Amino acid sequence: MPRPTTSVSRIEQKRRTRVALVQAARGLLVTQGYATTTAEMIAKEAGVSRATFYLHFRSKAEIVVELMRNVEPDIVADFQRLGTIDPTPAAAESWLRGHAQLWRRYRMEFTSMEQALANEQAVADEWFSFYRRLADGIPGVIDRLVTGGLSRERAEARLVALVMTIDRAFHFTVVRDRPDFFDAVVAEIAEALASALSGSPSIASRETNFR
Repeated sequence: MPRPTTSVSRIEQKRRTRVALVQAARGLLVTQGYATTTAEMIAKEAGVSRATFYLHFRSKAEIVVELMRNVEPDIVADFQRLGTIDPTPAAAESWLRGHAQLWRRYRMEFTSMEQALANEQAVADEWFSFYRRLADGIPGVIDRLVTGGLSRERAEARLVALVMTIDRAFHFTVVRDRPDFFDAVVAEIAEALASALSGSPSIASRETNFR
């Protein structure tokens, strides 16, 4: 009796090809650099033609945006957890150290994003939108800051600024591997983060309230 044949649907084949292109780009962007990596190199590494690359992506920038969106669910989930911790420097520092593990896990993705950021407006736009989504995803913090005396616009800006601070600090201390500076940076960010989580409009007023 002949063995049954298994076939892959066209939709599944397209999905697999897209994944292969993203994974090929992920490695090449880190080892070769963003400027050096070409669509042809990515296609060859993925085992497809250059024309196939352009059936899935219009540019290298679109692949980097895809990498960003692939890691976003884990990052968002971690920031959502941030809104549930005690608003103290110790708790904030503990969260930051745990969050750094995600950066270590996705070091290759963050390296690729950083290289593309300087060259591609689409990547810069996506990155800033990512900041906003992370800030908006921390439950209850904006409302607490508004109750504490900030306007909603300033409260939102405060959280975006903190997210940007974490991003830049972790880029240099985690992605660029500067562990000698990591502890000092985390302790400083934890103070500002705890202030925001508590709803205090500033670190100074928070210290006054705790005396």
